[in-house]
Amino acid sequence: MVQELGTTDLGTYEYVSRVYNENMRLKDYQLPVTAKDGEITFFDTDEINLTMLIKNQRVQKITIVTPTPQSSTYMQVFEGFEFGLDALGTWINTYHRSTSTHGPASDVVNGILASYNTTQDNVLTVGLTRAQ
Repeated sequence: MVQELGTTDLGTYEYVSRVYNENMRLKDYQLPVTAKDGEITFFDTDEINLTMLIKNQRVQKITIVTPTPQSSTYMQVFEGFEFGLDALGTWINTYHRSTSTHGPASDVVNGILASYNTTQDNVLTVGLTRAQ
């Protein structure tokens, strides 16, 4: 698969949604084919809040918030981006650092920065951006 990462973004929305959807088995968590520019909320359920910052049809940031970071739903949503953006690497260790210490942790894989932060009440926020 050819990477379509921009120098300051994660790629076009069309690209990001396509590669994510190719890796997402949960139909309720598929992304729409098109999206407008702005900060768009795609899912806001009891398990997942997913937003993207889109500028000129290019994804600047993906944010996932979950009060259930050990849930299968969260894992599958995150892996949709991880596998779709070909960013397999150390993020599972970063996830464990954040969830076990209830604090921030971050790592870069394949040019993508994953920033995790888990609060004391176990709410995990993950931001995916292009590493600068």
